[in-house]
Amino acid sequence: MRVFGLTALLGTAGLGVPLWSMREARAAPLQGEPIFLEVGDAVQVSGVPVGCKVIARNGGKVLDCRIAGPLAGSYGTLMTGKRLQVVRFRNASVAKVVFEATHHGGFRLCR
Repeated sequence: MRVFGLTALLGTAGLGVPLWSMREARAAPLQGEPIFLEVGDAVQVSGVPVGCKVIARNGGKVLDCRIAGPLAGSYGTLMTGKRLQVVRFRNASVAKVVFEATHHGGFRLCR
């Protein structure tokens, strides 16, 4: 069992228990046009309390997605260009990795 400490991540990214303060994002007029995000940018799914924020971590960019509201007992994802982690929050600042995988590679279930 691996514990993934998010205390530093949450502190440096300025994230709290509520989902980040989202700035309004409008879809491009043409369907299928990509939206490019930089560190600090956030998006929220319309009509659903789910959002993602691009954060800087270990010298790279990470897409951190989670549900709005209390984190304890909820799940989140951390994705880079090389790997994906699914975490389950134990409380507002600590989460356990429950699944991790590499793109075009293997995966591991964490029990």
